[in-house]
Parts: sequence; structure tokens; C-alpha cells
Amino acid sequence: MKVLVRRSLLLFVLLLPCAVFAQITTGTMSGTVTTEGKPLPGVTVTVMSPSLQGTRTAVTGDAGGYNFPALPPGDYTVTYELSGMQTLRKHVTVDVSTTSRADVAMRVSAVTETLTVTAAASPVAESTQVATNFKIDQVNELPIDRSVRAITLLSPGVTEAGPNNQITISGSHSFDNLFLVDGVVVNENLRGQPNPLYIEDAIQETTVLTGGVSAEFGRFTGGVVSTITKSGGNDFSGSARDNLTNPSWTRQSAFVGQVPNLDTLNNQYEGTLGGRVVRDRLWFFTAGRYQKTHETRQTTFTNIGYPFGDRDTRYEAKLSAQITQKHSIVGTYTNQHDISSNSVSNGRVMDLASLTPFDRPRSLLSLNYNGMAAENLLLEGLFSRMRDRFTNGAENRDLVNGTLLLDTSSGNRMWSPTFCGSPCPPKQRNNQEWLGKGSYYLSTASTGNHSLVTGYDEFHQLRNENNFQSGSDFRIHGIILCDKGGIAVACSDISSSQLSSTTVYFGTDPSSGEIEWDPVPSLSRTSNFGVRSLFLNDKWDLNSHWSFNVGARYDKAFGRDQAGRKTVDDSAMSPRLAANFDPKGNGQHRISVSYGRYVSKVDQGPADNTATAGRYASYYWDYKGPQLNAVGTPVSQLIPVAGVIQQVFDWFNSVGGTKAGEPLLTSTNVPGSTTRFDHSLRAPYMDEMTAGYALNIGGRGYVRADYVHRKWAAFYVVTRTIATGQAPDPNGGFVDQGVIENADAGLSRRYQALQMQAQFRAFKALTLGGNYTYSKLRGNVEGEQPSFATVLTDFHDYPEYTDFAKNNPVGFLGPDMRHRANLWVQYALPSRAGTFDLSVLEHYHSALAYSAIGSIDVRAGASNGPKTGGVVNPGYVTPPTNVQYFFSDRGAFRVDNVSAMDFSLNWSLPSLRGVSPFFKADLLNAFNQQAIEDPDFVNKIVVTRRQTSCLQTGSTSRCVAFNPFTETPQQGVNYQFGPIFGQPTSKDAYQLPRTYRFSLGLRF
Repeated sequence: MKVLVRRSLLLFVLLLPCAVFAQITTGTMSGTVTTEGKPLPGVTVTVMSPSLQGTRTAVTGDAGGYNFPALPPGDYTVTYELSGMQTLRKHVTVDVSTTSRADVAMRVSAVTETLTVTAAASPVAESTQVATNFKIDQVNELPIDRSVRAITLLSPGVTEAGPNNQITISGSHSFDNLFLVDGVVVNENLRGQPNPLYIEDAIQETTVLTGGVSAEFGRFTGGVVSTITKSGGNDFSGSARDNLTNPSWTRQSAFVGQVPNLDTLNNQYEGTLGGRVVRDRLWFFTAGRYQKTHETRQTTFTNIGYPFGDRDTRYEAKLSAQITQKHSIVGTYTNQHDISSNSVSNGRVMDLASLTPFDRPRSLLSLNYNGMAAENLLLEGLFSRMRDRFTNGAENRDLVNGTLLLDTSSGNRMWSPTFCGSPCPPKQRNNQEWLGKGSYYLSTASTGNHSLVTGYDEFHQLRNENNFQSGSDFRIHGIILCDKGGIAVACSDISSSQLSSTTVYFGTDPSSGEIEWDPVPSLSRTSNFGVRSLFLNDKWDLNSHWSFNVGARYDKAFGRDQAGRKTVDDSAMSPRLAANFDPKGNGQHRISVSYGRYVSKVDQGPADNTATAGRYASYYWDYKGPQLNAVGTPVSQLIPVAGVIQQVFDWFNSVGGTKAGEPLLTSTNVPGSTTRFDHSLRAPYMDEMTAGYALNIGGRGYVRADYVHRKWAAFYVVTRTIATGQAPDPNGGFVDQGVIENADAGLSRRYQALQMQAQFRAFKALTLGGNYTYSKLRGNVEGEQPSFATVLTDFHDYPEYTDFAKNNPVGFLGPDMRHRANLWVQYALPSRAGTFDLSVLEHYHSALAYSAIGSIDVRAGASNGPKTGGVVNPGYVTPPTNVQYFFSDRGAFRVDNVSAMDFSLNWSLPSLRGVSPFFKADLLNAFNQQAIEDPDFVNKIVVTRRQTSCLQTGSTSRCVAFNPFTETPQQGVNYQFGPIFGQPTSKDAYQLPRTYRFSLGLRF
């Protein structure tokens, strides 16, 4: 296999001397020319467009087929000419990353004339790919914020249901999609969400692929979002815009503790300019954006308002050059710099001391080439790279002031920011890519028309990140205390309305407190995880009834962690097969089916988990020192926070400090010691089947419905048993060692959905559109959390302690959203005063799920463990002090169904000397509906014996421990929901209230 790969790579180098080629910034146009129902060879087909430098010409083959790959997206005029036949002209729209069909029937004509025929149908309805396309003109008219994120969320199969409202596509993890801007992968390396490396007014169009995706795309198991920006033209054009917002133009949410919104005007300035340097030879396009934002934010639970400021500067420059009639190149550079004050680095913070400055410069660069090597052979190319670096975290490395304090019950934070800011090296998350592609078109009378594509793709993710977890490298787990009538109570035991003061305090409890130390053993040497891919795809039009897509992709994953050790060396094949049936052969009805395997890349988190550089080690010690600031103490008698921290460290140092061993040392995680790789880590994959039906409505619209079924496999897991053994740690002791690997048995993640979309122009001024998704997402692999990008599933991790049914049950996963709909109406009203465009957009989605999960101790003899039948340590160095228990079915609880109606009014004034002023007003959530939308901001505390009291039982005693292997816990005895379980903890739990915003500017 290695010899085959080397020879294949050599063949590509010899055939494609321009070296680096791509398929993701352009579209394709193809079609068949017939006469009296028979293929017509020899027809000259010419395409021209304001988006194209010059014209392109092709001649139909023996099967009457023609093909134009690598066309810049836009509106095209296609002319068909053959001596003795009537000349035809057709208008066709080419979308990015899709194929547009333009079939025509010619007839004999003795008179020279040109006939314009009906426009081609939508590529969305004709493709075997489940795709949605949005042009910027449509986006500008809708009441959305014009970002890549907002555009993506208009598509069927897409939700914002991932952790931290991240985008998921067709049931995927939110980190496992592919986002492209001008061909550059703009995914943030860990979370996988799109970096904002674009200017909204520079966007030309966006295509979202949610199923049946061609073999030309890889390294994902979710979907592909491809955005391209404008490229100038022979005519000069541009725009200037000021987007006006004000926090006070947003109504207060239904959250009782929300602080008043700040009344200040915020501006977002945008400008674009494009045109020619040399007609049909050299075009330029530039864009810029400057936004300075001021608003009021608030802390978690204590609801302390504080000013937040952000300055976001972006600019873009693009050159499009046609070197000869057959060769062209496009270069794009985009830069973005985001600086903010009083940001939250991670987690839910309860005080102002936890806020920190944030500084993040980012950029992208792409170079695209395409050229005709022969009449039917096109070569394309791309080199790209993205740069992303930032600082965010504590500005103090002091032991007292740099130590982060966490509440054991709620996970809330105080006193010092998470991570380490400017005192530590900046974090860098970069990528670079080379792609190569050759397209060959073959038209034969016997086998029909073949659009053959083959290519080579090499992608690298680079990470240099010294992941300090706090300023001092220490964290203390205890009780965050609040003032209730002058008495200190656990903040997790009351609601925010009961606070007498917003000041928070900190206490320790020797029965549940912990000291956590997270040193970084050595600085990063930059990880490099890559994928080399070969792909082959044939879009085969057999006849007017049948067409097929036959493709395969070979991915070779490789890479070294931040310490320079090889952890990834794997390969996989991805077949992609699809068939399209047209019953009448006229393009009106299409029935499609597809099967595909999608292989992801190996993610940074698991692949870098054992690195001895850049990553932090974790040591946990039970705190057994004096109880400090006990619950029930008068607030006036509480020890100041700095004094509590100092006393905790005085005790800790007295028992040996970081050299303290058993029984105080309860858990250890040391990269390279606690975990190892027994063999190379594999990339997870997903198998998909789709079936669809599409109806073209006479060139005026389409309706499409697709069934999508997906099943994931090869999950990231950590297995830790007696058999996996022990390893020495850097401090001279031993740790239990686990194996990071891929597993399937007992694990599942499955998605099935019906995705529907439609668009119809009822008449010239009225357009209706929308989509609806019905879906289910079930399994027991969440794979990610709000605080962790990629989570290793505990698979036989201390099985003696965790292998019970309620540790990881199958049920509805967090992103499960049963119903989601977007419906819009756009109406244009011309008048002497200009054109008025009114848009109405209705959103709806059903409630998201969450579960009741608590921590229990199952160790025999432990103070928090069961009195009888507890697990006797079979020989582990540090058996787990607490394990996860589901006190409900997975996904048993739901927040609210959410709906909102948005309005937009666009007023384009009459042009004056080529300059047209415009004004836009958006009204979001016009009826101010207030539903609880985000379960990340809902209280989910379940009290067990690990907490100080079993609340709501009328007793201050602790809950009774139980044996999860043999007993069923009883509410009020073995566990209890917290007093505000299921209630919102922040205004961010609610949907956006009624909001007004405006923009005005000029287009020319």
C-alpha cells in the first residue's frame, strides 16, 4: 500500500506541475444537447458572465454532452450554436461547490435567429448531494446578521444545539464539520467552529452540504459549508455601510436577575470596492470592517453587571488574473484582529476578579489556479493557510491571586480567571493545505457523459498551546458562599433572588474539598496532525433518465503531538455512491439514493493527549485541613478569600505539598504516564444512507425532501483496567495507566432525519421559501462538553467502579432537536421613491434535552461510599473517588419549544449617477416570545452524599450512600434535586428578546 501511495503521488506531481489544486471555490455547469430526442454532437457551447474573465467554449461529444468545470459562481448566459440549427441562448446560475445542469433541445432552422429558452432549474433540486445555497442578495433582504454562522443555520439539518450554542450538522459533533472561506479551512482547531475571517458585505454566496457529499470533500462526519467572497469585475462597484445597534434596543429577558441593558450606540462600519485593472485580465476586490462594541454583561448567579468592550478590525484583498485565455490565478488575503476587555476565559464566573483581557489576531491566505491543459482536461489548484493566535487568562502567576476557586456542586468559578494570559506564551492554532485536482470530460454514444475528477489533498493542523489551567497552576475545590440575611450559605442551595449581597466568599470542607495542581511539564514544540488524501469521482450521466455519482477517497492520517512523538499513522477508504432517476427525462422529477462513508481527521485533543509538552498534568489531593468559613457562619465573621487560600496552602505544605502521597492523593493524570497509545489512533467515521425526491416547478422554484440515516463508529475512548497496568510518574510514584484507543462495542451515536426544503417565486415580486427538519439523535456518546472540545468516552475506565447501567445509558443526546423549521416570505414593491423589500422570517425549534447526573463514591470504606457492598480496590494506585450516575434517563428533561417571528424592511433609493443609497431595519422576535432555549444555562445540580446535606428532606444530614450495582436510589434518601433544579441560571438561557437594529449605506 505504501508503494502504491508513493507512485500515485509521483503521478500527480508529473501530471499536475502547478502542484496544488482545489474544487471548493468554484462550481460546474454541464448538460446535454439533443435534437428530436437524440444526442447532438458537435454543438459549440459558449458561456459568458460578469463573474468570468472572458468567455469559455466547449463542443458537445458523441453523447451530446458538454461540461464546464471550475466556473466562478454567478449568473451565466449560455449560447448553443451549430450550422443548420437554430441558435439557442439559456440563462443559468452556477453555485459554489455544486453542479448546474443546462439541457437543451435544438431544432433545424433555415432562418438565422436566436431563441432564448427557459432558465435552468435549481442545482439544489438536481443534485444527489443534499445541499442548500444562499446568495448574498437574498441574505441581505432577510432579518439575519449576514454571518457565515447565521447563513448556515438557515439550512435544513443544521442546529445550534452543540455545547456553547455551536453548530451541528445532521447529527454530527459540533467540531466535526468543514467550514471553508475562499477555499481555506477556517475551522477553529479544537472546537471546529468557523473563525470570522470574512467581511459580511464581501460574501458572494454560501453553499451548505448536509448529506450525500461527493468524494472531493473529506475530513468530516457532519457537513460542509463553503463560502466565497466577491472578486471584482470589468465594472467598478462597491458599497459602504454602517450597522447600528444599541444594547437598549433589546428588551430585557424574562430572567429575574438580568441587569439593565446599556444605552449606547454601537457602529459596525463595512466597505467594499472592486473593479478592473485590465479588462478581462486583472480584477481587484478589497473590503474592510471596523466594529467597536460596548455592552453590559453580568456574572453567573450573582448577576453583577460589568462593562464589556470589544474592538474587531478586518480587511480583505483579492486579485483575479487571467494570465492567458486558458490559465488564471486568484489570490486572497484576509486579516482579523479582535481585542476585548472584561472577557470570560472559560466557565461560569461569579465575580469580577475572574474577568480578563482577550487579544486574538487571525489571518487567511489562499492562492487558486486553474488552466486548460487540453480541450477536455482542466487543472485546478489551491495553496492555503490560516493563522490563529490568542492570549486569554489570568494576568497574575502569584500563588494566592492566581489560584482559581471552584464550587464542588455547581462548577461555578471565582477569584481568578481560567488559564494563563500574557505572562504565558500565546496559544497558536494554525493550518495549511495543498490541494490538487484534474477534471476530464468524456462523452461517448455508448456510455453517456462522464465528468471525471481526480485529486490530491494534503492538510495539516498545527498547534502550539501551553495549556496552563490557571495563573498559579493551582485550583481549589470547595464551597462558594453567598450572603443570605447576613448568614453564609452555599450559593448552590439558594436562588439569586435570596441574595443579600453580590459579594461571594469561599469555604473549605474536609469531607469534600480538593486541591488540584495542573503543571505543564515542558513547553510545546508544536503538534502537526495531517491527512494526505487521494480522491476519484465520476459524475456519470448515462441517459436522460439515469445519472450516477461514483467516487472514493483514500485518507492517510499521520502526525506528531506537541512533544514531537508520533501518535497517528492510519489510513481509510471512503466510498461515495449515488444514483439519480428522472422518470420523464425532462428534469421535473428526480429520485435519488446514496451511500457514503465519511472519515474524519484525528482530532487534536485525543491525538495530543499523551504529549509531555504543552499539555498539563493534573494531581488531586483530598483537603483534610481545618474547615474554613463553614456554612451558617455570620458573614461578618468570614475569613477573607485571600486568607482562606493562604491557610489551605499552609496546611497543604505542612503535609508535603505536591509531594504528598496516599491517602491524600486521590487522582493523577500525567500525559505520557497516565495514558498511552498501544497503537496508532484511528479517525472516527460515519456511514450514511440517503433517499430523496425533488420537484422542479417550471424554473420558478423547487421542492425537495431527503431521508438521512447516519451511524458513527470508532469513537475515542480511554480504557483503564488492572490489565493496562501502572506507570511511574515524574514525581517518583506510580499511576494507573489507561490506553487511548478507538472502540465501538457498547457505544452508539445514531441520527435519522427527514430534511425538507422549498423555494418558489409566486410572481416577480413575491418569493416564498423555507425548510423543515424532523430528526432523532440517540446514543451514549456525547463526545464534547461546554468546557471540553473533544471528550474521551470512559470505556472500561476503572470498570470495577463504573460498569453499571446508569453510568452511561443510551438515550437522547444533548443536540437532539426533534423539529426545526425556517419559513420566509420576501416581497419587493417598486415605487418612484425606490424599491421597498419586506421580508418575514419565522423560526421554530423543539426543546433540547438534558439529564439529571450526579457524582457518587462507590469505594468500600469511603466516608461517602456505601456502608456495605462497596467496591474493594482490586489493586489500583488511585481508584476513582467519584463516578458518574444518571438519576434519570438520558435526555429525560427538556427546556422549552422556541419560536420567533422576525421582520426586515429594505429601502433602496433611486440611483443617482450610479450611486444608490439604502436603508435596512430589522425587528427580531417581534412578539417578544420568551422561552428557555439553552440547557447549558439551566441548573442541573443533583445532591448526593458528596454534598453537605440532602436538601429538601427536612434534615441537615447527608444523603445515604448506595451501591449502584445492586440498588436503585430513592429521591430524598440517596439523592435529591437541587432547590432550583431546572430553573434558568442566566439570561443566556432565554431566546433573544425583541430587538431592533438598523443599517444604512451606499451601493455603486
